[in-house]
Amino acid sequence: MSNKRNHLWIPDEEVTRVEKKPTARTTPRNISFAEHGQKLSSSLQSIKQAIENVSEDDSLSDAGLMIFKVELPDGEKIKDKKDLFTSTGMEVKVVKSENKAVIATTKTQFQSLKKRIDDYTRSGTGKTYFDYIEDFKPYLGSEKNSNSLQKTTCLDVVPDSLDIQLMLVPNLREEIYNLAIKRLVGKIGDRNGTIQEEPYYLSDNTPVIRAIIPSNSLYHYENDSAIYRIEETDFFSADAASKDAVDLNELELDDSVVIDKLPIVTVLDSGVNFPEGLEPLILHHWTDGSSGGDSEHGTKVASRVAFKYICDQLPSTKITPRTRIIDCNILDGSVPVNVFIKRIQNAVATFCDISKIYNLSANASSPIEGDEMSILGYELDALQLRKNVQFVVSAGNHQLWSTESCLEDILDDDDSRVSAPADSMLSIVVGATSGETHPNSLSTKNEVSSYSRIGAGFNGFSKPDLTAYGGCIASVAGSVSVPEDKYSLLLDKNGKLTPDAGTSFTAPVVAGDFAEILEIIPNQDILLAKTLLYHNAMPIWDEDSITDEELEYAHNLYGRGLSNIDESKYSSPSKVTFVRTGTLNKVTKERVTIYMPEILAAQVGRNVAKVTVTCISMPPVDRTKGTEYLGAYIRASLKKSSSDGRLKPVQQDFKVGRQKWDVCHQFTKLFSRFEAGDWQIWLELFSRWDEENLDIPYALAVTIEDVSNTLDVYSEIEALNRYRAINTLRLRLDSQA
Repeated sequence: MSNKRNHLWIPDEEVTRVEKKPTARTTPRNISFAEHGQKLSSSLQSIKQAIENVSEDDSLSDAGLMIFKVELPDGEKIKDKKDLFTSTGMEVKVVKSENKAVIATTKTQFQSLKKRIDDYTRSGTGKTYFDYIEDFKPYLGSEKNSNSLQKTTCLDVVPDSLDIQLMLVPNLREEIYNLAIKRLVGKIGDRNGTIQEEPYYLSDNTPVIRAIIPSNSLYHYENDSAIYRIEETDFFSADAASKDAVDLNELELDDSVVIDKLPIVTVLDSGVNFPEGLEPLILHHWTDGSSGGDSEHGTKVASRVAFKYICDQLPSTKITPRTRIIDCNILDGSVPVNVFIKRIQNAVATFCDISKIYNLSANASSPIEGDEMSILGYELDALQLRKNVQFVVSAGNHQLWSTESCLEDILDDDDSRVSAPADSMLSIVVGATSGETHPNSLSTKNEVSSYSRIGAGFNGFSKPDLTAYGGCIASVAGSVSVPEDKYSLLLDKNGKLTPDAGTSFTAPVVAGDFAEILEIIPNQDILLAKTLLYHNAMPIWDEDSITDEELEYAHNLYGRGLSNIDESKYSSPSKVTFVRTGTLNKVTKERVTIYMPEILAAQVGRNVAKVTVTCISMPPVDRTKGTEYLGAYIRASLKKSSSDGRLKPVQQDFKVGRQKWDVCHQFTKLFSRFEAGDWQIWLELFSRWDEENLDIPYALAVTIEDVSNTLDVYSEIEALNRYRAINTLRLRLDSQA
């Protein structure tokens, strides 16, 4: 970009905070309390009988607890019925969906609940509560099994043994957990199973036991009240293969580059082994008690982080890096999820004070299920909230290209869906797009790569978040190869330039891009850098003729598009970006003022101006809330000035980008005729679960663009002296997540 300008900071003086009074409305139900009460009473009796029938398998049989399910009518929400549960002694332990939950009571409270429902049946006492309980059901049996585990157990030939994760019911007391774990460990041994490592705890303190059990003993765990969910164990590994190629061992770093000033990215992988001339880029080599991986995969990943597409700098032997690397060698073969989590947690704890960006190019082999956040996806989200770091994650690869004959059939296959941890809501998830067209490849230039996993992500949200150009896979008569081009060629552990393909090598492209953007952000504000990254992503589809349905599909292939470093870092004379960070809670709204220049409003013609708005938030997450996983979201809307001096709402063309309960709210609008002056972005937070009035961090970017690219709108706005260039200020410390 020529004529680079710094983005403009929106100061507090341009923001009005408005009080908001949350309201909740209950719709009366027209039902017979006598008939409904009989149904509920019968259901409670069935629950009691079902639990007694499997008491031999119940680790909580003498713990005084009853675990079962409650269902509310369609349209009612568990989150709105706090009084119902507290008044009846039912404690919500896990929310399965917005109207279904797993609850616990003491046996005494269970009897009291049954008596109260009998009173309701006779006289309608407690209608305000019991009218809104659709039913009670046992929580036992195969419904505790993940979809993939259910598929495995339904095979014609079921494996003799299963490697599983036994997740206990969340939010129980410590003494209950201790009792349940002791009995479960004993049961696993008694039934010819074996514990794999020690039980571990998720970030919300839920215990998980990894065990290998005989498949014919699974029902003993399905019928244990202490168990909430049973999943097959995910394994994470690095997969890369090199062949003899161009020798790059003579490469040296450009002497003009001040290495100590380069941003840092931590590579969580199989180790990094750069040639001697590039070794100064490695800040640390670190392992976490393992022997470490062979550095084949990790070196390729790190080369993308440090040099992006290294071919762009060849044949020169002096090359310019863009980042330094912390090498966290944590992938030594096939690593089970429980071990992998501990290594990632330890790596972040060790380096979070000096490194805020973590590239993770490793995925489970199976696609996500989508209604439950994956174990690793949740742990990444929890780490990002707790440590104020940013993960950049690969979308994952599949093998469908080896059996399908066209790209369309691959994309229609459910097995092409993203794999854990690419369902993480706070990570930047990156897919792969073919950078060139090659014979015998199922994907051509600017099409999703034939191996790249696609969305939807968790609960139907758009994934990946972004895409980057990567290598292709070509197949002829069963012979598979990766054609050489600048998007496939990487530096391997032997100092060779070799082709490889996978989302493993597109995620680090974006990790390095993000590092470049973060470098110019005051106070290294991760949320603002992420907002600018998403805000300026370049679509690789036709924006002019696309429908809402087509746009949703495109987002699940390519996310928001390709990252654009220059426009993320700088405005230009004809394209001005306003930025701001802050916090919102459920009782305040913000009205943020931007300025639409006179010179742009005076333009005559169709679609002369474009306004783009992106707001990203960092809401709390809770894996025990099922599809209600995100605790809050921020809605952004645009108001334009009018000739009568009032602000008028701007209708948006697409629903895509403005979904409820997503971390990113984004839209673009073209204008032909409009009034100059003060426009506003209205920000409003909606929350689900916070007992307290939590302040949720957000970052906002708003761009006003002259579509003709001829007008100097920046200078007119700058002359107002209302907005400061971001390189002249430090952001408030309280804006940090």
